[in-house]
Amino acid sequence: MNENMYDLFGDVFIPDFTIAGENFKKTIDLGEYGKLETYSLFPGVILAFIDINLENYDDVFIESELPSRLLEINHCASGRYAYTVGDDKIIYFGKGDLCISIHELTKTLPDFPLGFYNGIEIFIDVDVANDYIKNYLPDFDLIDFYEELEKSHAYILLRSNEKIDHVIGEIYDVDERIKRDYFKLKCIELLLFFSITDLIPNEGISLSKKQVGIVENVKKDLILDLGSKITIDDLASKYGISKTSLKNCFKEVYGKPIFKWRKEYKLDYACKLIKEEKYSISEISKMVGYSSPSKFSQAFKEYVGCTPSQYNQ
Repeated sequence: MNENMYDLFGDVFIPDFTIAGENFKKTIDLGEYGKLETYSLFPGVILAFIDINLENYDDVFIESELPSRLLEINHCASGRYAYTVGDDKIIYFGKGDLCISIHELTKTLPDFPLGFYNGIEIFIDVDVANDYIKNYLPDFDLIDFYEELEKSHAYILLRSNEKIDHVIGEIYDVDERIKRDYFKLKCIELLLFFSITDLIPNEGISLSKKQVGIVENVKKDLILDLGSKITIDDLASKYGISKTSLKNCFKEVYGKPIFKWRKEYKLDYACKLIKEEKYSISEISKMVGYSSPSKFSQAFKEYVGCTPSQYNQ
């Protein structure tokens, strides 16, 4: 079932990949970039658990036109993901967020802001799946929904909340014996959920390409010299943007305030340096911008859960 949909992956993946498994469950192995564990639920409907690690979308995906009219439902478990909508509108979503979109009208940015992404994605070929879904939801027409979404703004993005958590439920941790039926039920439940969701504009959650460009330059400034003292005032002045806008834009892209992100970047980098075993703890503390090993050790323990000297033992 859905061999034609699996063929579509060959139209969008750049690197060599393998597909292995049974008819219901197949794993798409992208090598160093990760994998997709997929389940064929109905004709025209595939659910995929996505686990990928990459910084440049261009290394893995091609934004090609596909012959099928696809709806995509994404739920983010961790990491961050982005869509470009239209010529100058970019939306980001992160942990707990839920998005349904039209493939041809929402193109992905050439990077995942955090370098990794974990979540689920349901691919729906509306022309194939519509009659089958009507057996479960007779009052819901996938084609009508697709066309209404197409006429409005191509996506619906819902920020993490208790309702979404309830709808997604325990989909990430399901007993193997009931996966086939459980995943089908969750797919139907998600479509039912969207069937009563108003197709209204998603206000206040998009950035322009110019704003994203500023954020990327700010990120480069933040990591160029980890020991440098950088202020919001300095960054805002340098890039001609208000402090409030800068803080809001940065958090939208990376999911965290500027200096919380920088602190965690420093400590993540310190973890890599410790694993390399080329430098002393004192040297590493200076390399990541701490004035003393004791302050570095305290911050490291609060973030990682152990001291730097214990980390690689």
